[in-house]
Amino acid sequence: MTEGVAGRDGSESIAPEDIRAQLDRVLASDIFRSAPQLTAFLSYVVEQALAGRSGELKGYTIAVEAFGRPAEFDPQSDPIVRVEAGRLRKALNLYFAADGVRDPVRITIPVGAYVPSFTRSGLPEPDAVSPAAEPATPLPPAAGRPRFWAYTVLLLALPALIALAVWRLAGPRPEPGAGMPSAEVHAPRPAATPAAPDQLASAQPAEPVTAPASLPVIAVVIAGDIIDPAVEDAARLFMRHLVDTMARFDDLLVVKTPGTALRPEEGADYVLTLNTARAGDKVEGFVRLSTAKEGRVVWTTSGERSLAAVSDGIELRELAQRVAIRLAQPYGILHADFRLATLPPGIACIYQALNFRRHMKEDEHLAARNCLDALVARDPEFHPAWSHLALLTADEYASGLNPRPGSALDRALAAAVNAVRLAPASARAHQALMEAQFLRGMTEEALKSGREALTRNPYDPDIMADLGARYVQLGRASEGLPLLERAAALSNGRPSWYDVFLYFAAYLSGATKLADNQAALLKREETPLALVARAVASAAAGDRLELEETQRLLGKAEPLFALDGRLYLTRKGFSPVVVDRILAAIGEAGLQPR
Repeated sequence: MTEGVAGRDGSESIAPEDIRAQLDRVLASDIFRSAPQLTAFLSYVVEQALAGRSGELKGYTIAVEAFGRPAEFDPQSDPIVRVEAGRLRKALNLYFAADGVRDPVRITIPVGAYVPSFTRSGLPEPDAVSPAAEPATPLPPAAGRPRFWAYTVLLLALPALIALAVWRLAGPRPEPGAGMPSAEVHAPRPAATPAAPDQLASAQPAEPVTAPASLPVIAVVIAGDIIDPAVEDAARLFMRHLVDTMARFDDLLVVKTPGTALRPEEGADYVLTLNTARAGDKVEGFVRLSTAKEGRVVWTTSGERSLAAVSDGIELRELAQRVAIRLAQPYGILHADFRLATLPPGIACIYQALNFRRHMKEDEHLAARNCLDALVARDPEFHPAWSHLALLTADEYASGLNPRPGSALDRALAAAVNAVRLAPASARAHQALMEAQFLRGMTEEALKSGREALTRNPYDPDIMADLGARYVQLGRASEGLPLLERAAALSNGRPSWYDVFLYFAAYLSGATKLADNQAALLKREETPLALVARAVASAAAGDRLELEETQRLLGKAEPLFALDGRLYLTRKGFSPVVVDRILAAIGEAGLQPR
């Protein structure tokens, strides 16, 4: 029978099974899941200590037996063990200040040695906490300052408060669209329109959903009788391509076409009307989006093409697809109109989640998550809610927003799997699965899910940008760059994170001119990841003053990056090779808060 282990502070002996149970809790945490080197290090030294071989815990043995270094390893020329020991101490401090704050046993690696120390915390065990406890609610921010969630970290025997800042994205910038090369009008809203969901978002729990979840219904109709057969063929072909493209966005809307006994407008929220006419050897087309009930015109566009140009169907298909993408995409025309409307149950939660992904504000994250939690509790078969809940939960882990007890990665994966189960053909469900798998280190599975999502909806800029960003993070910038470029071109109201990853893609692939252009777009962005991109751009340009100012802002916005830039970037999903490129470009010595 193995004897208990006494703490270094002379505390009572702790049973080996209790220490191993605590080790399992630590290794199952989000911090250690994404750090296999730290997992191997901690597992090895704990097991060696429990086996009574603490005296063998030297740099050489750890490198060879835990890290797999060859027998000729020289600890004097390769400082890997010392470096990883420092990272391990920081990671343990972060864990026991947050997820493990109530754990019964505390594991530390004292400075100057590799032998772990075990002490009892004196706090109740986690099982004593009610499973029905409410999610942690962040403290209100100070006036005029970003909202922070705090980690109390013990470093070098001095307590320090490490604040993990929230994303603060500026509002979207209007960009040239990819719609028809024609006259286009966005109709103004009546003055009495209710406030936007993102304006009404708060940190309070969402009101219970009292009606079945639903998505907005768009009725697509061809107006009037068309006498000319060539014009009629063109109009119907245009409508088929339009409907096919819009229907791919099945987490955002439902498309209704003629062919039922009822008028297509019956039961619809919006009507998309196509008018066509012949003018000589040309076909004129007019598309109008209006509300079904009051007939308010939301958006119009028009254009003309020669009969010869539309007869083969290729140009007509491309036009229809561009119109559909502008209307249906996240952050598109329908999204803009919904932001100023009182939305039905279901879509209100979905668009709250989209608003968060554009602005990355902590209070919007909490409001959207509360809304989706209530929605899936009431209507567990509503697949769009599970997809967007998975994406929000992935952000909970990657950005440290509104953390709940337990593994955010486990919850994100469970929600994504449920979305795919409910809707195997949904592109958004596969996108959510990609996010959850990627953050868990399931790289090949994640890329497969991302490609599946893009196959099911090759018109969604958000899926393009998401998959492109994953390629960039893996060091495959040449594969991610075209996806990010197309996503940026198609999305008028795109979130700025598209531009952040487009910058990284250009920088890492050596596209200097594009990188410079993207860096200019990020000048006023102050989210942590945008500041990292700005720091790399400043260093590349040799602008020392801008680099120092960016480092100062980064130290305030994301103290974890100043503490351990490698840990921060790894948690975001960046591969070691890309982390090395980024940190080498900036210079790790310059990352300390000033």
